[in-house]
Amino acid sequence: MAERGSLIEKDRVARSFLRGRDTYEHQAVVQQLVNQRLLRHLKELGGPRYSRILEIGSCTGMLSRLIFEAFRPELFVLNDLVPEFYQSVRKKLGNEHSGTITPLFGDIEHLELPEDLDLVVSSSTFQWLENSAAFFGKVSRALSKGGVFGFSMFGEETYHELKELTGVGLNYPTFTEVCDSVSREHNIVYADIDRDLLNFNHPREVLKHIQATGVSGVGGFRWTPRRYEQFVDDYFNRFGSGNGVVLSYVSYFIIAQRRG
Repeated sequence: MAERGSLIEKDRVARSFLRGRDTYEHQAVVQQLVNQRLLRHLKELGGPRYSRILEIGSCTGMLSRLIFEAFRPELFVLNDLVPEFYQSVRKKLGNEHSGTITPLFGDIEHLELPEDLDLVVSSSTFQWLENSAAFFGKVSRALSKGGVFGFSMFGEETYHELKELTGVGLNYPTFTEVCDSVSREHNIVYADIDRDLLNFNHPREVLKHIQATGVSGVGGFRWTPRRYEQFVDDYFNRFGSGNGVVLSYVSYFIIAQRRG
């Protein structure tokens, strides 16, 4: 899979998520559904007790709390691009568990990962990676033998409505490309694609939703009053439904084990 660094400005992504932190959980409906599905798949597939866990892209801690409560790890390492999120995540986890909670904040592609991990988990984050193939190899080296790598990420056709109307959007890898990259050093035990549609009354609500969830960190479209009016008309005409307009999310789910 090719590097995509020219399309992703991570500083801009971080600023967008930081601006959206007060509205994120209210608007991140699909992200919450994806978190629950990912956790269910991890539970259903069984495997070892996850005592040493790294979560990548903890954001405000929605998945962090689910993982923490389900597995009660001895070591829980939290990562996100935005260091300011750590205190809110830590607050969600409470103080009742005796395990160690450790921050590892910054760009995960350039950080040294902990060793002998039982589980590396991430939800709705890896679409921001610049070189996912190289990073998946890095994850493998951080896992213990038989350790589990479980994640979801947004993929092709996510926000395709916006991309078709504005020409702006992430260049998502294909599901096949992601599976091929993971399978170089892991055995894939589960892989699937989920599709979700959100309904909005008006295209302006779509734009507010995207801004509130921080995903507007990929930019370049220059709005003018005329462009906005055309955008609204085109959105209604091309993506209207009986309930207003729709916005697409496509999520890849992959759970794999390190070979050895």
